[in-house]
Amino acid sequence: MKLVQYYNKASTLTTQLGIETPHGLINVAKLSNYFNKNKEYTMESVIKNSDKQLRELNDLIKQLDSSEIEVETFIERKEQVAFLPVVQNPEKIICVGMNYLAHVKEMDGEIPLNPILYNKFNNTLAAHKQEIPLPPVARQVDYSAELVVVIGQEMKNVQKEDVFDYIFGYTIGNNFSDRKVQRKSSQWMLGKTLDYFAPIGPNIVTKDEISNLDNLYVTLKVNNEIVQNGNTKDMIFDIPSILSYLSKHLTLKPGDLIFTGTPKGVILAKPADEQNWLSQNDLVEATISNIGTLRNQIK
Repeated sequence: MKLVQYYNKASTLTTQLGIETPHGLINVAKLSNYFNKNKEYTMESVIKNSDKQLRELNDLIKQLDSSEIEVETFIERKEQVAFLPVVQNPEKIICVGMNYLAHVKEMDGEIPLNPILYNKFNNTLAAHKQEIPLPPVARQVDYSAELVVVIGQEMKNVQKEDVFDYIFGYTIGNNFSDRKVQRKSSQWMLGKTLDYFAPIGPNIVTKDEISNLDNLYVTLKVNNEIVQNGNTKDMIFDIPSILSYLSKHLTLKPGDLIFTGTPKGVILAKPADEQNWLSQNDLVEATISNIGTLRNQIK
């Protein structure tokens, strides 16, 4: 199932939950009310109660398919949909650096023995199709297309073989950085945590929809030119290794976001005379197979 958070520009500014289908984006509230469920579903509630609520949502879709009502009754018009971050208030946003072998090589780095970790904060979150403003301090803005894991259950001291029991699903992240700010200190925080520098979306794909995490294509385009083209099979630390490692040091909570690293092709790795940093009006599109495409324009 592909779940979306959004609001309808025409009718309401309240947060809505939607399900992506071949017909279009179904409004969950309308669907639930029609079949007299009288139950409110939110992205947060579905993540925290996934076993029950995903089953209920699947049942609603089945009832719709078997009914005589037109599915268009519940479909949102595309021009009225304003996307929101698929998770709006995670307790933690944790990122893994230097996690693709080809990326380590292009940076002339050493293969890490343990995951290299840093964090972002909620101020960095942005949505699919949201414009990303460049702050006055920004000079060398770089992109990073990344697979993002959405935690579904509290995780503490979990072994690798059990990790998938705790995952809710996956989304796409673009881990923007300002490399000049980043290099001002030995810690990467400032360069990574500028406002709206972690767009995520356009949806969350539940874990049952992706059977093989070790062969997902990760690409990124700037103004329709492919600049990153990798595959998760190039990861140094796979998803079970990352989450098990994290859970042995801190407790992960439902809704936490784990950015899992980026493939080769970042601007920082290019020769100085080829470093064309992101600037106003650039269109940046991150795509991961089986999930979709996250689009943002630099403002």
